[in-house]
Amino acid sequence: MIHNAKEGTLQELQKGEYDKSEGTAESGSVPDQNPETVSEKFGQMMEKLKQEFKEQLKIKGLVDEIKHNLEYISDRNCYECPLFILRVDELMDISTWEGTRNALSLLNCSADLMMVTTTNDVHLAREYCYPRWEPIAIDYSLAGLYHDTVLQLTSQQKNKDNYNPQIFHDILSECEPHEFCMKIFTHALYANPNRSNEELLKLHSTLQALPKSFNSITKVMFKFSYNDLPKEYKSCLLYLAIFSMGHKIRRSTLIGRWIAEGLTSNEDWLSSVRQANRCFDTLIDRCLIDPADIGAAGNVKSCVVGDLFHGFITTIARKQHIVETRLSHHLARHFSIFNDLQLRGSDRIDKFFQGLSESSRVSLLKVLDLEGCQCFGKNRQYFKDICNKMLLLKYLSLRRTDITELPSEINNLRELEVLDIRETNVPPHATANILLLKLKRLLAGHIDLNASKFGSSGRVPRRIGKMVNMEVLSNVQAKHSHDLKDIGKLWQLRKLGVVIDDKDSHLRNLLQTIMTSMSPSVL
Repeated sequence: MIHNAKEGTLQELQKGEYDKSEGTAESGSVPDQNPETVSEKFGQMMEKLKQEFKEQLKIKGLVDEIKHNLEYISDRNCYECPLFILRVDELMDISTWEGTRNALSLLNCSADLMMVTTTNDVHLAREYCYPRWEPIAIDYSLAGLYHDTVLQLTSQQKNKDNYNPQIFHDILSECEPHEFCMKIFTHALYANPNRSNEELLKLHSTLQALPKSFNSITKVMFKFSYNDLPKEYKSCLLYLAIFSMGHKIRRSTLIGRWIAEGLTSNEDWLSSVRQANRCFDTLIDRCLIDPADIGAAGNVKSCVVGDLFHGFITTIARKQHIVETRLSHHLARHFSIFNDLQLRGSDRIDKFFQGLSESSRVSLLKVLDLEGCQCFGKNRQYFKDICNKMLLLKYLSLRRTDITELPSEINNLRELEVLDIRETNVPPHATANILLLKLKRLLAGHIDLNASKFGSSGRVPRRIGKMVNMEVLSNVQAKHSHDLKDIGKLWQLRKLGVVIDDKDSHLRNLLQTIMTSMSPSVL
């Protein structure tokens, strides 16, 4: 190698390249023969030669050090063949790579070489191969990793004539460097791998025409996943536009509201609950909504809508008149999506109640979700107005409100399916007089860490045996043995949370209720 460096330098001197660079461009001009110039150039060449010698000596020293640590195999007259791993942080030019390869050849070992590069340039990768052959392309890019997953998801489509695995990689490459967009695409294929080649080519063409911004690519990927949803699932997703950005929404709340709004296609309650739960899981699986709280069993208990997707959803919902454009988010989340309320965006919920007794527009409301509203304390008439005016209500949540009583007028709400009075100061005896024949869920109980107030559960309604549609009875207190016997008549009951006295008769009746009812989950 030292000889090669010396020969290269002497050739440069013999060619007189320093004269060419210093000479004029005119034809017939005499090259500069100034002795000082020649001496300066010669000095530069010698300095370059010295540096080359130093580098070659350093390489030879490293090779000798490696040999010193290798075991000599006498019968073969060579050293053992080691495994070398060279880490190169930056792209190495071809001449440097050839020098490195030549240096390793001084070890007099036969060896195989594998060089891993991160270049997408196949021609450049080919230059590193020795002897010359086509490089093996192994894609460890982010798009490549997602491509492997996509190929597994679509493996059942391999035998189809129009199966084109390359189009998946092309789409993912157009998403780079935005992993979230790749994730949306992959999860959409997980939900439905049976995509036509025409659909995928159209998506790729759309992505190619876009600016490579996160927002623009995310919007296209959102539409790709959204357009594939069943009609009911689309409506349920757009329904989330009524909640403010970043608002945590409980799964149970959404299920009850979706059903009350008629967004599910099934007529009977149990089938609607199943469909609504499948819809919720699908939206989570497609990453169209994000999980917020996860239970011990791994089930998603609540969700949030990401900021960017919330904007997309709101735009579509307004175009399709799913949400009332005149209502702000802080008001819209309280009411049915289809309403004709005359409220301004700046109005508070109090404004709604002030004109409630004289309003005829509220009669069509099916959902009234007042969770967290503190508006009943000094205006007990408000709740009576609700019971007298909103006769079509199916969903009523008073959770965490300042309500302190349930008037007898509550039984006017004959269409009511969900009543939530959790975390209120409603006295236990107030629920005893409830008789709502279509009620599916009665959610009661006030949580208080004060031991003297613990267990302030609602009483089991006296005529609970007539409420045969009941499926969830949560945190109610059975004061008498016959309460438990009546609960045993509720053949559709799926969940039961009951407080009983420490009496053998109560315990026997409770066990009998569990055995005779349809597998309730005792909370």
